[in-house]
Amino acid sequence: METPQNGKRRRRWTKEAIIDAIRDLHAEGAPLTTRAMAERGLSGMVTTAYKPEFFGSWSAALEAASVDTPGKAHRPRKWTRERVIQRIRELHRQGCDLCHSSAKREHQYLVVVASDERMFGSWRDAVEAAGLPYDSVSKHEAWTKEKIISRIRLLHRRGEPLSHESARQRHGALVSAASSPRYFGSWERAIRAAGLSYDSIRRIESWNRARILEKIRELHAQGVALNNASMRRLGYRGMMEAAARPQNFGSWEAAVRAAGIDYDRVRLV
Repeated sequence: METPQNGKRRRRWTKEAIIDAIRDLHAEGAPLTTRAMAERGLSGMVTTAYKPEFFGSWSAALEAASVDTPGKAHRPRKWTRERVIQRIRELHRQGCDLCHSSAKREHQYLVVVASDERMFGSWRDAVEAAGLPYDSVSKHEAWTKEKIISRIRLLHRRGEPLSHESARQRHGALVSAASSPRYFGSWERAIRAAGLSYDSIRRIESWNRARILEKIRELHAQGVALNNASMRRLGYRGMMEAAARPQNFGSWEAAVRAAGIDYDRVRLV
């Protein structure tokens, strides 16, 4: 089955198209986890499937397609340093673009896992651990501490939000570089090194119930782990705090369940 690649127009999904795609993938023997869909560039299909006017959840979409996947569709995937390296090498052999922006767009969860401080600390370090010179795959100039500080100050002068969550979404390569052990080790330390007060720029996003549910479903469709530790590590503390407010859901667990996702499964990932 042909999957979306860089440069192709985003596909408009219908119920019938989603069911057909699921059946085609199942016939190929492909895994049907949301994480596997994200790696194929099919996050949009999963996100659409979660919409109330479609199926309401990914598992409901699988059921509508009459796909028999006893327990396989939601089995957590265990990542190790070796598996990350293996996947990067596979993508390189396939001719995939491995610069940070493209890799994050097409293989977001892989980049998130690789950049975790318990793995490699940054996408660049993961690529180099796979035996690939990062400068040969990067479309951007090499970072230095001075360039990181200069860019942070420029964004601050422009009035751009610099909380970890906002900066990561808008300037992922900068945050990844700043958080690398070879530079500052964390976004907060980079902000402070630029002479800015991190406490003053950190802010809680204006999350409402609808936006929280939309984001949870989007992250789940991308294969991102939704447990507390993962959300905090990825910079979604503000969303979690908003979700726990009495006027919203009362707790993060309740928000995940309200999004149609089995929290008992995601908390164990």
